[in-house]
Order: sequence, then C-alpha cells, then structure tokens
Amino acid sequence: MSDLKVTAPQDGIVVSEDTQPNSVVRFLFDDHGVRGEIVHLHEPMQKLLECVRAYPPCVKGLLLELAAAAVLIAATLKANGTVTVQIQCGKGPKALNFAFINIDKDLHFYGNVLSDEIKFTEATFREMVGQGGIMVISAFPEGGTRYQGIVSLDKDSMAEALADYFKESEQLATSFLIQSDVANAQAGGMMLQIVPNIEGNLESLHHLTTLAATLQPQELFELSLHESLRRLFWNDKVRVFDPEQVTYRCICSKERIFRVLAALSNDELSDMIAENKGIDMSCQSCGKVYHVTIDELKDLLTAKQQSAQSQAAPQASAPQASAPDAKDAAPTPAAGPTIEV
Repeated sequence: MSDLKVTAPQDGIVVSEDTQPNSVVRFLFDDHGVRGEIVHLHEPMQKLLECVRAYPPCVKGLLLELAAAAVLIAATLKANGTVTVQIQCGKGPKALNFAFINIDKDLHFYGNVLSDEIKFTEATFREMVGQGGIMVISAFPEGGTRYQGIVSLDKDSMAEALADYFKESEQLATSFLIQSDVANAQAGGMMLQIVPNIEGNLESLHHLTTLAATLQPQELFELSLHESLRRLFWNDKVRVFDPEQVTYRCICSKERIFRVLAALSNDELSDMIAENKGIDMSCQSCGKVYHVTIDELKDLLTAKQQSAQSQAAPQASAPQASAPDAKDAAPTPAAGPTIEV
C-alpha cells in the first residue's frame, strides 16, 4: 500500500500521522475481509445549511445525512469523476420534492433541497421521502461511461437505504452508520464493506458492524477519527490511510452570471438598466444570491454593442468576406436572468 503512512501500532491500531478535521479516512482490517471509511464534517456543513436556512430541522438533518453519505460513496471511487446522490421523493403530506448532493473527485461538494411550501415542523425520514420515493446514485467517471443505480426508499433511515443500494446495485454487502447534529451544523458516519473473494468476509462484516453501532454521536463529533476507530476496534489491527480533506464548493460564480446575462438581448439589458436598481440572481443549486449593479449591466451592454460593431465592420468594407464561424456568433438569447448550475 504505497499511499499508506503509519507509525508504530498503538493498542491494536496502526495509525496515520495526520488527524485533519473535516476529512474522510479510509481504513482496512488486516485480519478481516472488510474495508471502511469514517467521516466527520463541520465547516462544510455550516455552508451547506445556508441553502436551507428557512427549512425545519428535520429537513436540514436529511440534507446533512445525504451529504455525509455522498462523501462516503465518492471516496470509494477508483477512477476520477463526479458523483451525484439524489433523493426523488414520492407522495405524502410531508414529502419533499427533491434533494441532492453533487461531489467531485477532490471531495468538493454542494447540494440543496427543493420543496413546495413546508407546513410541518417535524417529520421522519420515511415521511419526507414519501411513498414511492427513490434514491438515484449517478457516477460520471472521467473518460469513462456514466453509471446510474436506483433503489427504492422503503426503509426507515438513510443508512438502511444505502445498505440496500449496495446490496442490490453493487452486489456488495455494506453497512452504514450516519449521524447528524443540526443544532451544531455537523454530520458524519461510517461505512463498512466486504472485500470480495475473502473467506469469512460476511461474518466479519456482521461482527464489525455490531461494534460500529456502539459509536455514539458525541464520540463521532468530539473525538478524532483515529480515536473513534481505536475505541471501536481496539482488539483488531486496522490500517488507516491518509485523511482526505472535504470542502463545500458550489460551481456558481459571478462570471457564470455574466455569461447568462450576455445571452440576453440588448433590449432586455436596456430594460434592466432603465429600472436603475440592478438585479439579484440566485443560484438554483446552492441558493447563493449575487447582486449585479447598474454599472456592471451598463458595462456588459457596452461590451456587447462594441463586439457587434467589430464583427459587422469587416462585412461593410468587404462584402465578399465569409460569414463568421458559429463559435464566434452571438449567443442565443436566454429566457431570462436565471442561473442553472
């Protein structure tokens, strides 16, 4: 294992030298056909909750657990790429519409919950996903073929739903422990999964899952990841890989907004300028609001007009010149000033 950095064994666990916060740590049991991951996130979750600040705690908890699950899933990928974990909710008086987390190869993620007006303050996992809800996990490997797995959400928790997904879609026995703490904006969990073709791996998974179930939220959130592993599996030898940092990062930006606005017609831009108050645009993925000032709108309109004039000038002096390439043509006007990322 060339990517493994260890020190001398300590109480049965071979630990790495780094204990970074807001990280996911992969580990492997020497004497069992089982591998695993453990994660604890705080700062990224603070930023994630800004997207759903108006929602009740139960909805926020659902999104936090979905984010922790997405990190555990993405960290298992062998190839570079992007993973999207979606909950497409079914029917019910407390059912949401949609929740998602998008996470890339560097473990940068963003996500949100979409719903109609919420009139409840408390709801269970089953009530929020609704009758007929499904979980869709899509992987987009770099240079590879998109893969998608779907599982019905007919369990009572996120952890049980994820275990079903890996059993049905990946044919790998897997167990999950997912915890969230909305009041302190933190979440985390653990995944244990069999290593195929090793004798006794299912029995080992059952044994280790029983031990992992004793991990209390306070221990997960207050101890280092290594200390949590040491306390859980003190009688087993565990090889711990270097921590991987996890961060919250949406792909929206002011530059993307300007590209959207540039697709509008000059008349539409002129109408916005005439209102003399600028515009606010919200990212549909993370909810961040960007303000575009009057001066920025004027600069954008001027740039568009100058670009159109420079493209038209050669045609006036040299009618025989060929038309500009399609890539140089003005963009097709958009329906309105919204961002979709």
